[in-house]
This record gives sequence, structure tokens and C-alpha cells, in this order.
Amino acid sequence: MGHLDKVADSWRNQMRRGYTRLAILVLLHRESLTGYDIMKKIDEKTLGFWRLTAGGVYPILRELEEDNYISGNWTSEGGRRKKVYKLTDNGEKLLTTALQKQQQMAETIRNLFQEFARDIISEELKSMPMLEMLLSFSPLTSGMEEKSIEEQIKILTLIRTRILITLKFLDERLQKLESSN
Repeated sequence: MGHLDKVADSWRNQMRRGYTRLAILVLLHRESLTGYDIMKKIDEKTLGFWRLTAGGVYPILRELEEDNYISGNWTSEGGRRKKVYKLTDNGEKLLTTALQKQQQMAETIRNLFQEFARDIISEELKSMPMLEMLLSFSPLTSGMEEKSIEEQIKILTLIRTRILITLKFLDERLQKLESSN
């Protein structure tokens, strides 16, 4: 591995740690969870794209707890002890601030990449429906059986709509490429 690969990997790892912190706060905003539950939910919500390890999650949980953004309480269930984490008031405030800053950053980077795309390839950067679809819909395997029939229909309809939008995008892109060939 070359020097540039090491630098890029270091940057990626720093960003991943930041996003892990944010993801943990978002999940704990919804409900109290164990570290294992956090890893499982992130894996499910990203369709396996982002798999956290205990070595990545527990040090961040410890750090967030020491900084009073989350609190953890030990419980016993079936003879096994587990620590359940919840968001504190300071954590709620941090989450709000972090999400606002993240939104600003995402918009700034999107605008920057749009400018680069115009300058480099003389084309507007379009959104990628497939990527948006993969990042936004609930995975089919995530407790669908436990949901009501109405909820299942709503989720599946949403997924189908996003897939159709993606197919339309792909068809248009293929037609454009084939006609220029």
C-alpha cells in the first residue's frame, strides 16, 4: 500500500468515526439500545453496506458516555448482563447541532462537486436514483413480518416506486449512450 493510499484510508477512517458518532446519536434518539443493537440496526438500515465492529462501536460509546452525551445502564436479561444506552439532554442538543452542521456540509460538498463536474466534464451532476434508493429504503428483511399489512404495503409500494424511478433513470442513460454510439 502506497503513501497516498494510507493517507486516503486515514481520512476515510476519521470520517467513518464521525459518522458512527452521529449514527449512534440518531439511533439513541429513537430508542434505548445496546451496543450490539446499534451495530445490527446500522447494518440493516444500510443493507450491509456499513458494518460496524465491536472494536469500532464500544470505544465511541465509552467516549460519548464520558462526555455525557449518552448514559448507559446495566441490566440483566436471561442471566446475561448488558448495557443499554440512551441519549441525554446534552446528547439531544449535540445531535441537533451536528445534524444542522452535517446538512450544511452535505450541501456545500454537493455544490462543490457540481462545480467540478461542470468544469471537468462540462455537464451538470445529476442525482443517482439507485444510490438514493439504496441509502433510503428500509430493508425487506428488517422485521417486515411484525408490521401490519398496511405498513408492509406502504413500505413495498415505496420501494417499488424508487425502483421504477431508478429503472427510468437507467433507461434514459442507456438510450443517451446508445444514441451517441
